[in-house]
Formats: sequence, C-alpha cells, structure tokens
Amino acid sequence: MNAVAQQRRTTTSVNVMAGCFQCNGQDAIWTGANAMAVAARHADATGHETWADQHLMVRYSRGDSQP
Repeated sequence: MNAVAQQRRTTTSVNVMAGCFQCNGQDAIWTGANAMAVAARHADATGHETWADQHLMVRYSRGDSQP
C-alpha cells in the first residue's frame, strides 16, 4: 500500500459585530476584533442589555491547487 500525503490548506476568519438594544436596537454599533469587549464595557458602564454575534468561517482546500 503506497499512500501519498496531501497538503490541505485551511483558511479561517472571524467576523464580530455587537450592539446595544437600548441605544441602537438590533443594528450593530461595533464591529471588528474588540466588538465583544466594547459591548461588555458598555453594559457595565450603562446597565444596558448588549449583544454580540461571532461568525467563524473555515475553508479547506488542497494545497496543490488542483481541482
């Protein structure tokens, strides 16, 4: 049995958006890497109910770029 190891390329990215229900409803106010932290700080400072959504995307492909 002759197995050939293939390289698999993995790409990941994360999108984060957050907001405050009292200040802006369901529309995002903050986006990017520290959006969750800003939402948490806003909730602590104001007592408002905040939210944060995090979307993780993972893509796999062959490392040799063949179909």
